[in-house]
Amino acid sequence: QASHALSALWGGMSARSNHLRPNVAFGCPSSRRTGWALFVLGLVNQWIGARAWGPVGHERIARVAEGLLKGKHKDQIRTMMHGDIIALSSWEKEMTVKYPVTDALHWHRQEPEWTCSGFQAPGSELKQLGDKAGNLRCDGRAAQQGSLFCALAYFFEHFAHDALLREFPQPKEPIDTPKTLSVLSGLAKDELSTAHYLRWLASLIGDLHQPLHWLKEHSFGGDIKLTYQGQEYSLLSFWEEYIPEHLPSRQMDKASEKQYQERAPAWWDKMPPELFREWAKEVADVVCSQVYSPMEVNHADGTRGIASPFELPEELYQRWLKLAQDFTELGGQRLAFVLNEIIEHRRHKVAFKEGRGRLHRKKRWTSNLMTNLVIGGIAVPLLLFALRWHERLGGLSLVSMVRGHLKT
Repeated sequence: QASHALSALWGGMSARSNHLRPNVAFGCPSSRRTGWALFVLGLVNQWIGARAWGPVGHERIARVAEGLLKGKHKDQIRTMMHGDIIALSSWEKEMTVKYPVTDALHWHRQEPEWTCSGFQAPGSELKQLGDKAGNLRCDGRAAQQGSLFCALAYFFEHFAHDALLREFPQPKEPIDTPKTLSVLSGLAKDELSTAHYLRWLASLIGDLHQPLHWLKEHSFGGDIKLTYQGQEYSLLSFWEEYIPEHLPSRQMDKASEKQYQERAPAWWDKMPPELFREWAKEVADVVCSQVYSPMEVNHADGTRGIASPFELPEELYQRWLKLAQDFTELGGQRLAFVLNEIIEHRRHKVAFKEGRGRLHRKKRWTSNLMTNLVIGGIAVPLLLFALRWHERLGGLSLVSMVRGHLKT
């Protein structure tokens, strides 16, 4: 709330704290208060700026996705978003600065919080994402309704066509998609448009593939200090800012396209919200096994912990760099898949309103064929019988009616 009030004072402008200093030379008390307010706001903005994949990471994911959108799909997504997906890479950060309360959408939260089994906190009940059975649903316990998984399901639902969703197998565990997201209540009306919802969805799919976003322990990594090449970072800022900025450059090539074509069929048979759940569990496993576990050391009393500050060895840094490279590539491929699904849902909505059918890989054409055959087997004989009966009563025959229609 304080940061929101400061944002209002600032008038929507953001700045890094190293670009701001309290102006102690101001002559009047009100000016001094304003100077300190702007300085504090700079600190707030700096903290917010490291609270999601940085713009560099989001841009990389967006470039992967755009390269996989074929033909008219790229233009259709640009039209739906009211902007270019790559140019909107910093949009998430801009919205978080303008509306700090929306920061909650980018992180997983549950009650009670889960922990990695390797350094399970005393009294903690859960060692895995979701509830005791490992189920992830928006019931306020396995996932709070204003957190990352539930926000993904909420924004996708605004683009889904119910008739098409019914063609998919229903998930064994319900999603419980929230009807509303309370953090959006303070947004301006023109910022709750379909275009904005699609921007949110694209940004959150990127955040889904940042491992630290799924484990609240250690403030999502913000409380852990590490040093690398003589510089100190928080684990969170290192993953959000430093690693994306040092990823090797990439180019869209046939190998990347082939990888997408090989992966996509595994996603065909499930609704995107169910995929979000699977993807979340996959990334959550990584945060324990490949991020925190290599940092742990054994203590003399048999416990395990993380040194502070943790000196990051080059070998582990290279492993993290490769992991981030793989996740940004995978995140871009999955983003492209979901955007293509949204286009398909949109086409089905239009066809449904116009009374037309539309083929889809999940359409059960065999059952629809049998339905049409049954209808034809009953309706056609009845219609012929009615016409013959009408002719016997002195009415026009079917041939006469057709000839009369052709003459007119």
